[in-house]
Amino acid sequence: MQTVNIILDTYSALITLILILYLWTNGKTREQSGRYFMLICMSNLGMVLGDIGSWAFEGMAQPWYPFALRFGTALNFACTAPLLLTFLGYVMAFLTPKVAFKKYIWNAACVLAAVQFLFSVLSLWNGMYFDFSSDNLYRRGDWFWLSQLIPFLIYGTSTTLILRYRRYLDSRDVLFLLSYVVLPLVGEAIQFAYYGIALTGPAATFSILLIFINIQSKRELLLKQQEKELVETRIGILISQIQPHFLYNTLTVIRQLCDLDPKQAKQAIGDFSLFLRANMGVLESKAPIPFSQELSHVQYYLNLEQQRFRERLRVIYDIGPKDFQIPPLTVQPLAENAVRHGIMRREEGGAITIRTEETDTSYRIVIMDDGVGFASLPDPSEGEQRVGIRNVRRRLEELCGGRLTIDSIPGRGTTAAIILPKEKEGKLQ
Repeated sequence: MQTVNIILDTYSALITLILILYLWTNGKTREQSGRYFMLICMSNLGMVLGDIGSWAFEGMAQPWYPFALRFGTALNFACTAPLLLTFLGYVMAFLTPKVAFKKYIWNAACVLAAVQFLFSVLSLWNGMYFDFSSDNLYRRGDWFWLSQLIPFLIYGTSTTLILRYRRYLDSRDVLFLLSYVVLPLVGEAIQFAYYGIALTGPAATFSILLIFINIQSKRELLLKQQEKELVETRIGILISQIQPHFLYNTLTVIRQLCDLDPKQAKQAIGDFSLFLRANMGVLESKAPIPFSQELSHVQYYLNLEQQRFRERLRVIYDIGPKDFQIPPLTVQPLAENAVRHGIMRREEGGAITIRTEETDTSYRIVIMDDGVGFASLPDPSEGEQRVGIRNVRRRLEELCGGRLTIDSIPGRGTTAAIILPKEKEGKLQ
């Protein structure tokens, strides 16, 4: 049985050590609950290592074996104190965002843990918890029952908190947390009743492993939820760029062209298809795209608007440098604002100019119209326009450190300029 106990404790130590290394190298201790879980693992490692020493050196006649046996036994008993306390701290940290705990709960547990640790150390001299025979055999002390009662009281506190506030926990959290109470207590009860069977350490290790698996699965669910929210945000950006009225108006124009000019209708359908494809492509884009690709998207949009407004909308392209990259859907929203909020608010319409320029330090894309202009940036009633401008600014700043400037003169028009800083290679990557 001695060999079996050593094997069980050795496996427990290896599993716990792997968890500690994983938590340490992957930065899982930034949150308070993560730090407590790390301390649980470290205390458990100390406990099972001490238990290995207790079993490995018992009854041996070598000169230094008695010291090894005493040190291992004291380490095993002493580590139960921080192990119990850190588990209670982990439970409280797990619940803290939703529950405010009284300080006396933690203070009382600290006192009990301190007593457990102190008496474990003192037992090396007074034999309270454990003693040793002349032939180097472990014996339970007269106060051994206290070494079992204190863990029971702290475990009872943890169990009470879990059950009392279970409404704030998932059913899985309740089960996995209670496993750390039930399994070690069952192992300890068996060990208390039948000396020679070491189950407390392996039971505690198995419970820690269950809690770790639960943490990881919840983290994966959280990552999936964040991924879903990111996709929804991108879809929201997409929807904000393709307004329903634009879709309806474009389809209406295409329907009319089918009767009046089938050739133009075919061209309009092609532009509309490419426009939608470019917008859908933005959902997959995580980096800047070539400016020529963004320019094509703008051209598809303006071609469709020209089919609708005819002579009221004129488009001028003054494209110089284009060997650079730009976040997707940054020029098109500005062109759309120029058409909808500038040019089309004039009865006679007007012209929009798309121009690119280059300096020693940056590239500039200018979107200029001779529409109605405005005295200040759109007021809150212009919700769609404000969202479009805000999205453009955010993507420019986050993806390439660029910026957007807007100048407008009432009655004369608006000029929007995108400034993209060059990198060392002379082009935006």
